[in-house]
Amino acid sequence: MGRTRSWLRERPLLVPRPGRAWYVSALMLALLAAGAGTQIAVAEITALPADAALRVEDTVITEQQLADRVQAFKALYGVQRPDDPAAVERFDRDAAKAVAVSEILERAAQEEGIVIPEKAAQDELDRLVADAYPAGRDDFITRLGQVGLSEPEVLAEIRRQLTNSRLFDQVTRDVPETTDADVQQAYDARRDEMVDPEKRHVRNIVVGSEAEARQTLDRLNTGEDFAAVARDVSLDRSTKDKGGDLGTAVREQLDPRYADEAFRVSPNSFFGPLETQHGWNVGQVLAVTPAVPLSLDQVRDPLRQKLTAERKLDRWNAWLGGRIQAAGVEYAPHYRPADPDVPPVDLPR
Repeated sequence: MGRTRSWLRERPLLVPRPGRAWYVSALMLALLAAGAGTQIAVAEITALPADAALRVEDTVITEQQLADRVQAFKALYGVQRPDDPAAVERFDRDAAKAVAVSEILERAAQEEGIVIPEKAAQDELDRLVADAYPAGRDDFITRLGQVGLSEPEVLAEIRRQLTNSRLFDQVTRDVPETTDADVQQAYDARRDEMVDPEKRHVRNIVVGSEAEARQTLDRLNTGEDFAAVARDVSLDRSTKDKGGDLGTAVREQLDPRYADEAFRVSPNSFFGPLETQHGWNVGQVLAVTPAVPLSLDQVRDPLRQKLTAERKLDRWNAWLGGRIQAAGVEYAPHYRPADPDVPPVDLPR
């Protein structure tokens, strides 16, 4: 069976994944996290300042400014700069590419007269903090201090993403609606994806270090009750009093690293320690619900929405490719993307 997706409904994130469901935000984060490409015209490097990472038209982005943007991505979405030297090189190039695209989009938004009020950005940040930091706003502020960011810097990044989202809406506003015939054709072609995906009932304990996580796992392996240990040591305030119970989740609702472990082990098995954005985790799978095929009637509406989103993304990529080529982006050698002409391939969720 092919890769499954949740077609029935979206559910809140139980172990937060980095990023929110904005088309453009997801595109930029995919560049950072997965190395997905976007068409970028790479000009010859001509007289870039010594501390420059790239230049978009008349704007130079220094290495420090690029690092500051990456820190904002880290605080907001959990994007981590890798330790492996080869991976670091690709990460830096993809980060430079993402920032170049961001600069180009900012100019396009200005041309369209798009302005995001400060209150809208603050409201969005409040929602993000509530979703991604279940322990509360103090946890978010602590995280900012750890990565050396201020809240105004984060708000600026939020405003960029909201601006890009509105720009996306303008660029794609005349994309044709998806017809019933389109839905039927897509259902027939993608039948192996039309499933209510496998679900797992998971409990989780969050602690502050790998050593604490290993101590926690040792306690569980010697027979201590999971719920009691969670109430004793877990840092996750939203699940601590429930004995660490996260409820039932599909793979896409979990942090990717966490999901890989949670969907690998057998029922009643422990997994971890593993580190995510919010700390070190030790989990347990209580039950597994197998994937179930879905009928056309069950997926008709979400499939229609998905097809429309795909068409909008095609329109967006065509428009964005033209804007990027016209911008004549210049990169310092260390930051020049390895795949500057490869368009993005993933549909943001």
